[in-house]
Amino acid sequence: MKLVALGMAAAVLALDLLTKWWVKSTPWLHYHKVVDGFFAIHFVRNEGIAFGLFHSNPSAWKPVILSVLAVLAAVMVLYYIWTSPPGERGVQLFMGLLLGGILGNFCDRLWRGYVVDFLDFHWQDRFAWPTFNLADAAITCGVAAVLYQGFFGAGSGDRASSRSSRKNSGSLGAFLLAGMLSAPLSGESASHGALEVVDRVQARYDRVESFSADFRQVFQSQGVFFESDWGEGILLMKRPGKMYWEYRRPTRKLFVADGKQTFFYVPGENQVTITDLDPETADTPLLFLLGPKRIRDDFLVEFETGEGPMDESNLLLRLTPVQARPEFSYLLLELSSRTWLIQRLSVVEPIGNRNDYIFSRFRENVRIRDKQFRLELPDGVEIIRIGSGAGRRVPS
Repeated sequence: MKLVALGMAAAVLALDLLTKWWVKSTPWLHYHKVVDGFFAIHFVRNEGIAFGLFHSNPSAWKPVILSVLAVLAAVMVLYYIWTSPPGERGVQLFMGLLLGGILGNFCDRLWRGYVVDFLDFHWQDRFAWPTFNLADAAITCGVAAVLYQGFFGAGSGDRASSRSSRKNSGSLGAFLLAGMLSAPLSGESASHGALEVVDRVQARYDRVESFSADFRQVFQSQGVFFESDWGEGILLMKRPGKMYWEYRRPTRKLFVADGKQTFFYVPGENQVTITDLDPETADTPLLFLLGPKRIRDDFLVEFETGEGPMDESNLLLRLTPVQARPEFSYLLLELSSRTWLIQRLSVVEPIGNRNDYIFSRFRENVRIRDKQFRLELPDGVEIIRIGSGAGRRVPS
C-alpha cells in the first residue's frame, strides 16, 4: 500500500506540472472564460503558498522559508506513509495526495521562482475565490481527509494501534493545515494580493486591442501658490502605442500618439509640440495597458494606505517605478473589483504636483481607424520639435 501512496503522489505531481506548463505556455489560456460568471482559466504568478498566501510579502527570506517548510512537510508526510500501520490504507492514499501537492508547488517554485496558479472560481462580480492550481486542490483534499480520518475515522487492528494512528494522522493534518492557512493575506482585499490584482488587470487589458472612454483630468500644483486646473474630453487607444486625447472643455486641446511620435496641439495658441516616442521605452503611464511593457516588471506594487479610493468597493494600488523616473514619483491605480477596469489614474510628480485622470463609459475593442491617430494641422502652425529635432522651431 505504501507503493500505491507513492504512485498517487507521482501522478498528482506529474498532472500538476503538466497543467501548469500547458497554461503558462499557451497565451490564449492566460485568461479564458470557461463558465461565464463562475469559472475561468487565469494564469497568475503566485510567489506565496497555497491560494496566494504570503503572495505580497516582500521579504528576501520568503523563498528560503517557503522551501524549507515544503521540504519539512514532504519529509513528515513520507515518514507517516512509511510508518503508518498496514490497516490505514485510506490515510496512506490521502498522504499520497498531500505529498504530490507539496512537491508540485515546491518543484514549480524551485524551477521558476514562483508558482503557477490558474483555476479561478468566482460568482458573477460579487465574490472570487483565490486562484489556485491542482497541487493546492490535492493539498486541501488531503488535509481534509486526513483530519477526518484522524479524528472521526474508524481504524482497524487493535484499539490502541487505531487510536495511536488516528492521533498521529490528526496531528499531521492539523500541522499541515496550520502551515497552509496561518499566513495572513496582505492588503485590503481578502481574496487578492496586490500582485495578483495587477496580474488580473494586466490579463484584462491583454485581451483589449482598442478602447474608448470619457475622461476628466484634475491638476493640482503644490508650489508656493497652490493652483488647480481641470479638463475633460474623450480618449481613444489602440495597439501598438496609439493614443488620441481630445480635451473638449474648458479649452480644446489634442494630444495624439501615432506609435512613433506624440503631438500636443493647442488650436488657440496655433502651436504643436512634437516628441519622439518609442513604446518600448516610453514613460507615458497609460502605455503599459496597450504596450509591450508589463506592470510588475517596471513597478513595485502595493496597496495604497495613504488615501482611499473614490468608491469604497474599488481597490487602490500604488505603483512605484523600480528605476527612478524624472516624470513621476509614483502612480495610483483605482480599479473596479468587479470588472478590473481602471477607474482612476493618478500621476504624482517628484515636486508634489498631481494629475488625476478619472475614466468613465469604457468601451473595449471598438473599431478605430488608424487615421484617427494622424494629426492634420492647418497651414501656419508653429512646430516645436523635442527629441531628434530638439531646439529647432520650424514654421509650417
